Amino acid sequence: MNRATLPAALLLLPGIGGVAGACGSPPEDQPDPIEGAALVSGSSLERYGLLVIPRDGGVAQFRSIESPSTVRWTGRLSLGSVTAAHSLGSAAVLQRGRQLRLYTTSPVEAETPLPDAPADGRWIASPAGGAFVSGERILAITPTRTAEVSAGGAVHWAAPAAGDRVVALVEGADGPELAVWEAGESQPAVTRTVDTSGPVALAGWGRTVVTASEDGRGLTEWSVPELEPAEGTEIGGAPSALAISPSQHRVFAASIDRPRFTVIDRYDWREVGSSRLEAPLETLRPGMTGDRLVAWDGANAWSAMAGDAGLDAVPGEWRADLPLALPGGAVLVSTESGLGLLRPDGGVAAVEGPADAWWLPFRWGRRLPVASAAVVPEDTLEDAEEALDELADSVPPGRIGLLTVGRTSNRRAQTLGDPVPGDSLPELPAGFYAVAQSSRQLDALEQVRQLLDRSGYSTHVLRRMDEASDIWYRLLVGPYETRPDAAGAALELQRERGIDAWIHEEEDPVTRRDP
Repeated sequence: MNRATLPAALLLLPGIGGVAGACGSPPEDQPDPIEGAALVSGSSLERYGLLVIPRDGGVAQFRSIESPSTVRWTGRLSLGSVTAAHSLGSAAVLQRGRQLRLYTTSPVEAETPLPDAPADGRWIASPAGGAFVSGERILAITPTRTAEVSAGGAVHWAAPAAGDRVVALVEGADGPELAVWEAGESQPAVTRTVDTSGPVALAGWGRTVVTASEDGRGLTEWSVPELEPAEGTEIGGAPSALAISPSQHRVFAASIDRPRFTVIDRYDWREVGSSRLEAPLETLRPGMTGDRLVAWDGANAWSAMAGDAGLDAVPGEWRADLPLALPGGAVLVSTESGLGLLRPDGGVAAVEGPADAWWLPFRWGRRLPVASAAVVPEDTLEDAEEALDELADSVPPGRIGLLTVGRTSNRRAQTLGDPVPGDSLPELPAGFYAVAQSSRQLDALEQVRQLLDRSGYSTHVLRRMDEASDIWYRLLVGPYETRPDAAGAALELQRERGIDAWIHEEEDPVTRRDP
């Protein structure tokens, strides 16, 4: 294959942390795939929502994932007109023609310039970010970096992968090839000839790629960066569309040879559900929490619960952003009368909000510091920021805690560890936690904490004093209502991050102190 003449460029975007880690092999006692509200952090959905970007100029909004009419935060930065917007999870790419900007909401609301999109570039979304492709050119974008690659052949598909790599399916001299570029390199480190020109899906937190199998009757998974074939399965025909669930547990595949939609457990490659369709599906769009997805067959939109046999018709138009499956089986749709929430029973409830805006799935990337006393504004993040400014000079450093997006709990204040002379106690909700890391140095926890936060986990730091009066810090994931729930999270951390977590129970302080 005649490889690129243009070097790959890697741009580190300032002020944003690293990229999430890898996905490993499952243990023998693998739990059921995480679905619905259990997929996201602990028992709360408050950090997850919908980022609403006006098309004709104005300020952005962050809305509730469970009630899209509810505004949790309103931006202050006037964004100008936006011709397209693409979600990167905790950031967004705003497009004005070929001009691109990275939009972030925290720690500071800002737009950061990106390289221009390729002429006639099309956007390909993936779990690790996304890529614009046009002809031989690839512009891969994550919340932290961009990479430009000239592939030396027509690009069918591309995505940013783990380790700041770029992976692509390229038309080579001898047919389609998978290729992997290391960070900053102009030539691919590995190429592999395959028997398919698509579809392709990135999986395993950016460390595997799923394609059609060699015989065209199923799927094959390839490791990144080695591009070694791993496991796969038969689906009864060549796939016409592929998608990966947010938890990375499942592969959604639609067959082109016969109208069929299949759900596959990616760890043991067994079929967990399928349904027959009236027409082959062209596009699969997973929901935000994995329990439902929406699909497009070129003429009609459909909705399906993961693993169920039937599909439900979805009213309204198919857009780049809508319809979008939300928790509890609801689907946000755009109809002639405006925005609506399609309920599982088939009814449609009106949604108050701009129908001509871009509605993007979004995860708030940074939790706001607020006073640890129970007096916390309950309306919007803007209110919390204003309150923080007022309290900055009056609240001792030891009294600063953390707040997830949205309303605070009405439960009584609870402690976060053992007392230290002269130091006040922040709060920690009661419940069960998976302990991801322990260290005597608080800074040693920060990198792992950032990775877990960006992957959707709710993290806390617990302070403990040992028998020698030395202070230790534990990085906790949770809370979960039951020990089995926390154990499931610990298994997830081991499987996807290689973290050997153990379980910690934090009791209610009132119960703990009662005689």
